[in-house]
Amino acid sequence: MQNQNLTEKLISSNHIFTGKVISLQVDTIELPNGKSATRELVKHPGAVAILAITQDNTVILVEQYRHPCGKIMLEIPAGKLDVQGESPEQCAFRELAEETPYTAQRMTLLYTFYTAAGFCNEKMYL
Repeated sequence: MQNQNLTEKLISSNHIFTGKVISLQVDTIELPNGKSATRELVKHPGAVAILAITQDNTVILVEQYRHPCGKIMLEIPAGKLDVQGESPEQCAFRELAEETPYTAQRMTLLYTFYTAAGFCNEKMYL
């Protein structure tokens, strides 16, 4: 496999919406082959998800109603980075306490990833 330049060059950006959680923009980009294309982007402040395990090895889960899915979902505690200057670790401690009756003495970052890199810059800290 040859090492190819896959970088897309930003030509212009059109901001179309700002909400409480996300903002939306449409970018015109130049592809590596010189052609232009558009990209629809969802901008997100980032989030944490907490894999909380009690002393007796029980994983903590929460029930959340999720309107986009139209149902109650069983999830690990999570939340967005929405406090100015808050680190992902501080956010994880806060979200665990807000969503569950539990607190933690320490947190360990397991993994960082983009939840939907094709259209969203939401970075998730687990």
